[in-house]
Amino acid sequence: MKNTLTILSAALLLLNSCKTNPPSAPVVPPLEFGKIFVTANVDGAKIFLDDNNTSKVTPDTVETTTGTHELRLEKEGYLPSSQIVEVIKDSLVKLSFTLNDASLAKVVLLEDFANVSCIPCVNSNKIIETLTTITYGPDKLVAIKYPTNFPGINDPFYMANSAACDARMSYYTIFAAPTTIIDGIERPISTDSISIKAAIDQQLQLTPRFYVEIRDSVSGQTYFVKVTVRVLDGTGLDFSNIVLHIVITETEIEFVNPPGSNGETKFYDVMRKMLPTNSGESLNGISQTDDVIFEWQTNIDPGWNLTHINTIAFIQNVTTKEVYQAGSTFE
Repeated sequence: MKNTLTILSAALLLLNSCKTNPPSAPVVPPLEFGKIFVTANVDGAKIFLDDNNTSKVTPDTVETTTGTHELRLEKEGYLPSSQIVEVIKDSLVKLSFTLNDASLAKVVLLEDFANVSCIPCVNSNKIIETLTTITYGPDKLVAIKYPTNFPGINDPFYMANSAACDARMSYYTIFAAPTTIIDGIERPISTDSISIKAAIDQQLQLTPRFYVEIRDSVSGQTYFVKVTVRVLDGTGLDFSNIVLHIVITETEIEFVNPPGSNGETKFYDVMRKMLPTNSGESLNGISQTDDVIFEWQTNIDPGWNLTHINTIAFIQNVTTKEVYQAGSTFE
């Protein structure tokens, strides 16, 4: 009985202690705030904080909790721009943005080496056509097909301009068809759409270092090309190694009977001619503050279908092979 009473007394003591001294809750420190003054080279850009629309536009001040945050500006006609900022308690951080015209967005160049008797080229050609016309469009991706003289030696597109084809094959050391090259530096698997798309997406994330605008016209039997180039960021560039290439392509060519042994009768984005030469135009000495205009003309080949003729311009570092920017007359 004595033991029972002792146990009951201990239980009552524990119960009373719980009532008078409950476990303390964790202390949550009060939130601390700071401010960000956001400006841009254009007014009226929407301000997003950590992907949330603040309902404010530049220039304006945003208040938020201390710590690391992401600020993003968006405005129609301009490329979005983001910055990471560290907000300090009771302080005002000034953040300045430069929004670039949407027309200055990166355009990726896809160069493909194929042959009318190349069996795997059937698949790669379909992939490239889908990517250029459906997945991306010419404001993000343009393609040039350079015909090879293997495996079939009588490819009609190669024979039509073998010198230009040989020049590009030699430049890239091409030994197999198909070979696909993205912006001069990436070589995805030509028959793997996922591999090609990953390489394109990677390049699209880059900020273009040049602006390229291209116009073409026809008068009689002469084809005229006008290209405007503007340097956006020449930091660290050796302009003696940079060239402007102009490539006239025929967007769609169809045969009644296959010209080769792989069964294809329709071909896209075939290189017809390179201007001013196969080596391109040197940009050494180009102005880094003003637009520079280049103009060329060439005789129209009677074998071209002018309704399918387009022109692609791209700026390339001849040493690293990197293509900095491309443009085209595609609409």
